[in-house]
Amino acid sequence: MLKTVLDTNADRLKKAVKALPLEKKIEVLTMLEKELFATRFRSLLKEFRESAKKYPITMEEITEEVEAVRRRRYESRNCY
Repeated sequence: MLKTVLDTNADRLKKAVKALPLEKKIEVLTMLEKELFATRFRSLLKEFRESAKKYPITMEEITEEVEAVRRRRYESRNCY
């Protein structure tokens, strides 16, 4: 019963938001982004950590990649 009430309220809220003018929709979006930032950030951080566990990388590999990027940037600046 509670789920039905929540679903009904959510549907009403969606309809109300759709009926808003653009400026008010942007206000609602901004409010939700601020409210959900921490949750979204934690979720992204969790994904990064899981990826790091799945594909571990050593400091030596990181250093090699950094040096390769630096070398390419240096060479591209000194080509003329």
